[in-house]
Amino acid sequence: MDVARIVGEIIGLVSIEQYGLVGVVSGERLLVSGLREGATNVYLYDRGRLVRLNREPVSGVARPPRGSGRIVVFRDVARGREQHLIYTIDPDEPGVERPLPGMEPARLLGVAYDDEVVVYAAATMEGVALYAHRGGGGTPEKVADLPGIGFVADYRDGLAAGIIARPDEPGRFRLFTARIGEGSLRIHEPPEEGSVTQLAIAPDGGVVYALETPRGARLYRAEHGGASGRLELPSPGLEEYGPYSFNYLGYTSRGELVAVARREGRSRVFIDGRPVEAPEGIHGAVTDWGGGLAATYTSLRVPPRVVRLPGGEPLVAGEVPGYVADALGGVGFHWVESFDGSRVPTFTLESRRAPRPGPAVVLVHGGPFAEDADMWNVFAASLALLGFHVVMPNYRGSTGYGEEWRLRIVGDPCGGELEDITSAALWARSSGLASQLYIMGYSYGGYMTLCSLTRKPGLYRAGVAGAAVADWGMMYELSDAAFRSFIDIMFAGRRELWRERSPITYIDNLREPLCIIHPQNDSRTPLKPILRFMELASEKGKTFEAHIAPDMGHAVNTIDDAIKLILPAALFLARQKEAQTTQG
Repeated sequence: MDVARIVGEIIGLVSIEQYGLVGVVSGERLLVSGLREGATNVYLYDRGRLVRLNREPVSGVARPPRGSGRIVVFRDVARGREQHLIYTIDPDEPGVERPLPGMEPARLLGVAYDDEVVVYAAATMEGVALYAHRGGGGTPEKVADLPGIGFVADYRDGLAAGIIARPDEPGRFRLFTARIGEGSLRIHEPPEEGSVTQLAIAPDGGVVYALETPRGARLYRAEHGGASGRLELPSPGLEEYGPYSFNYLGYTSRGELVAVARREGRSRVFIDGRPVEAPEGIHGAVTDWGGGLAATYTSLRVPPRVVRLPGGEPLVAGEVPGYVADALGGVGFHWVESFDGSRVPTFTLESRRAPRPGPAVVLVHGGPFAEDADMWNVFAASLALLGFHVVMPNYRGSTGYGEEWRLRIVGDPCGGELEDITSAALWARSSGLASQLYIMGYSYGGYMTLCSLTRKPGLYRAGVAGAAVADWGMMYELSDAAFRSFIDIMFAGRRELWRERSPITYIDNLREPLCIIHPQNDSRTPLKPILRFMELASEKGKTFEAHIAPDMGHAVNTIDDAIKLILPAALFLARQKEAQTTQG
């Protein structure tokens, strides 16, 4: 095994610059977030050059009102434990950060603002609430408690809007609106069965939102004090496309609705319902700028970049080393039949460094309310570099394929979705893609890796579990209010299932080599349960290796974070593949 080559290639891969469009600020300049200079930073794109705004790396940046004279960013101040503070920056004073007065560190669940008010949702050990800071030297005020997990997404003229998931409606996502200064919180009942996935406050004060239903995704409009109704657009193109979900909603400077809709893991851009020519893949934020449109774009072969539409000409993009481009093979989308006749939407990324059939890794996404799509995935790219084909199943619980598919996981973790992942693995072998199978995942994907190795022994040659859940009961005891609500939602309140669906319960079944990678300061999937899993595995003579990523939390915000996760996984899998080759 050429360790030096692997290390060099992995470091080169994770160092590829990645960019995302945030919005347009004063002077009609683009605001861009970028994984550049070793971490996540915020930049102005002005006359062809990037100007860094923040002094220290950030965890995120809020979408600005168009033409805003300030930037709002937030930063973890607890070494990865996701205790955040908010800072404001004048775009004409790069490097000068002003902390939001009087704010206490808390887990942020969304930030929105205008030039006078900053609104945010935050979680503590006691609960989740909506807060507002209304300028001057005062402290943030609590607007309302949020019963469950609430995410604020937009703010305009005294109205805040966001999405909330409540334990009494497990798996459903509702629209909420709140009048700042009045303390009036309203949770809206949708006009049909479904969940809210994206929203934007219209220039006239109504809230346009995407509702993901069992029959696809539709756009509605709601008023804070009124009912919801279907949104009619000037052009029928969006409705004819028949989206499953939406990635983004917003408005142009002319008041036109921008909608990024997606189906089967790829997206299309629409302006007032009219399709816009754009490259195949996934698109994020879109705004009118410079006489056309600017947008975020990515695919499984192209790292995130900011492009000009129509067309897709790069505006801000990182360079992809030749050895990376040469290793990434064909991208495929497949419907894989599962144990109960359901069809599992599955992406594949083939490696040009592997034969066909060849070694393959089932790469399981986290969430579980998330999606593997035709978008850049540094884990998948690293596996292709190592000579593995990559199989990415969108198991039940995944977003992007309708409300009914997503809700099937609720009340049944490590149940039906484990069978979907197993079906994708077996399909990879029967289809002629895979000769040997491995499994890897991070967060909920790490949990699925442990479930697979302890509940399906013999299927995989080895597995990598990153930031995995090992014991639901212990995790609940260590979690804040947001993640306690998440566990209650996932199990639909069935706490009697916690032990049965915890991998630590089945540790006697562990047979294959396991690589455990876990952030030291993780507050979503805390370290203590996985340490107990490792202790029991050691007592029982199981084969595993463990890597505790120092001074890191669950989120990957720097290149160093990515290296701490990907490099030990890559070396472990390379050794396992070499051992299998040696054994014939």
